[in-house]
Amino acid sequence: MRIRLFVVLAIIANVGVPGVAAAQEPVDCGPKGEKHEIIKHKGEHSIPRPKAGRSMIVIVVGGSFYKSYQQKLAVNGQWRAVMNESQYSVVELEPGLQKLCWAVRSGNRDDNFLLLTTKPDETYFIRGTVTKGISEIDPAEGQKLVAKMTYVTFEAKDAK
Repeated sequence: MRIRLFVVLAIIANVGVPGVAAAQEPVDCGPKGEKHEIIKHKGEHSIPRPKAGRSMIVIVVGGSFYKSYQQKLAVNGQWRAVMNESQYSVVELEPGLQKLCWAVRSGNRDDNFLLLTTKPDETYFIRGTVTKGISEIDPAEGQKLVAKMTYVTFEAKDAK
């Protein structure tokens, strides 16, 4: 019995299980040195449903007093959301394993990661803060937070 268990564990360690192996891979945030401009959208904005076969992440920023610091979400190594305090953004993507990285401009923090496996046609709520990083939150809580926040998108700024 012990030998069989050892063989099974050895096979898993060498061959790997997709979820376990992915958790051990290094996760990078977005490209270094890239500058971004936040674009505020006035008026009420509802959270759209993801397009058929796609997943959606709603990222909300709140819970600290650092209003002037840009906070960024990278998904699979690309910046996908750039915000300040009390703002939210929406990211649509292909379903599957998402490597999320939260970076705060002020402290060059890029060590807060979250691995999330998204499913087609599903929406996920993520909360980010300067001090606690990112975590998945309950959709009902996410909806309440979004109602109090400003919807934003971003664009890359030319380096000078």
